[in-house]
Amino acid sequence: PRIGLKLANDSNGEGVLIAEVAPNSDAAGKGLASGDVILQVDGKPVSSAEQVVESLKTVQDKGRKAVLLLVKSGDETRSVPVRFSVVG
Repeated sequence: PRIGLKLANDSNGEGVLIAEVAPNSDAAGKGLASGDVILQVDGKPVSSAEQVVESLKTVQDKGRKAVLLLVKSGDETRSVPVRFSVVG
């Protein structure tokens, strides 16, 4: 599943670092940026890029077209709904 993000495991173990955001993705449109940290995917805490990918697969396998991310940007933490990218 794709949501327009490249991930890196965060060095402090809290969440997963967003390394890059695809410029025309829904994630970019929602204001996500490199340096932000994903804390939860669909209400479940994540601590590795692999956990994010597995959680995204689970959500997409349920037939949903978007996923709710809990994201930390600087001192602000917010919930962001992000649509899956259509690949084809």
